[in-house]
Amino acid sequence: MAKGDKYIGLKKYLQSSITPIVTLSFNDIEQIIGDKLPKSAYDHAEVWWSNDHTHSQSIAWIDSEYETDYVTDTYKDEKIIFVKR
Repeated sequence: MAKGDKYIGLKKYLQSSITPIVTLSFNDIEQIIGDKLPKSAYDHAEVWWSNDHTHSQSIAWIDSEYETDYVTDTYKDEKIIFVKR
């Protein structure tokens, strides 16, 4: 599996979005990718959801021209906000 392939569904979802702000629950993302998020997405959310192109998961949103925002405020509610760059 190539780097980021697990999250290709999220990439396609964001690429098809026409809104500048997309809020998704962790459950929504699991439905989109057809798999469970790793434990680190919950336990180390500030790092896991960071806009770091070296992380395979972040390729999905960065390549879709989105960035995560308000991670520290929303991850406890198991939601992530993506903002169009």
